Amino acid sequence: MLARAHATDDLPHINMTPMVDVVLCLLVFFMAATRLYNWDEKEFDVSVPEVADAAPLTSAPDDMTVTILAPGKVALGSETLDLDSLIRVLKAAKARYSEQGVFVRGDAKLGYQDLADVLSACNTAGIRNVRLPVRPREDAPEPSKSKK
Repeated sequence: MLARAHATDDLPHINMTPMVDVVLCLLVFFMAATRLYNWDEKEFDVSVPEVADAAPLTSAPDDMTVTILAPGKVALGSETLDLDSLIRVLKAAKARYSEQGVFVRGDAKLGYQDLADVLSACNTAGIRNVRLPVRPREDAPEPSKSKK
């Protein structure tokens, strides 16, 4: 009976006190080492380097949306243009940003030639990032799942 009582007293246990002490010391250290405010640039006397030609560091412009209205007529925003005017506008946009994108929208009943004319205008302007937004057909059959 004495042996059974002695065996239950020797169960291993983990002393959490040193670990809690270390974590709290690290917390206090990082709180003291971290600045809780931003330095103002004007506080430092620094001579910033100069460059001759610097482009602004801005994000890419949104894609232009070209809507085909009728043969030879497109809308760009609220402006109605013919194909020659569209080419000029696209060339100017390409000059401002080399990766300019274009969405080409149009009614499903328009002729393929109307779409081909707008795509040709984009090609003439040098714009290669052209997308055609579509929507799924309502009467289209569901794609069949292959069995493995």
